[in-house]
Amino acid sequence: MKTYFLTLLLFVFISAFTLPQNKNGLISELKNNEVIIKLHKFIEFNSQNNKNKFLVADITIDNISGKSIAMGSDYTMGITIKDATGKEYRSGLKGAGIVASYLAKHGNDEQDQKAYNLCFSDNFPPKTKVRSLLCGFEVPKDAKIVSFGIKKKNLWDSVK
Repeated sequence: MKTYFLTLLLFVFISAFTLPQNKNGLISELKNNEVIIKLHKFIEFNSQNNKNKFLVADITIDNISGKSIAMGSDYTMGITIKDATGKEYRSGLKGAGIVASYLAKHGNDEQDQKAYNLCFSDNFPPKTKVRSLLCGFEVPKDAKIVSFGIKKKNLWDSVK
């Protein structure tokens, strides 16, 4: 019995370190011949009123092209989400304030400021990949987000 218990304990211990952990989970992905934009997760936190909630998007942007891209104007400023009713929510400048508010309230989550700035720049270098808490959205508390996209580029994917 003691051997069985030790074997089981050893198995649990080894499993905890060897099974893959989904730290880089993916709930949506956009691709074209210039970029791959991955939405890893939404971080939800409450707003001051009871009607809405805030969502902060954890996003990776990868310039897969051989040229610099005006990432901010061409892609990042146009990031949009849709709920199940078809209503669209764009991050834009208000979204930057939502991200800043989240980071101020949750000091243990750090922002890679260089990555964040690069995602909004007009000179995102070729073959560069960065990850950041990039966009913030204010949505109704009962909204179910079903789509993620860049409206300007007509790039859309469902949110899993």
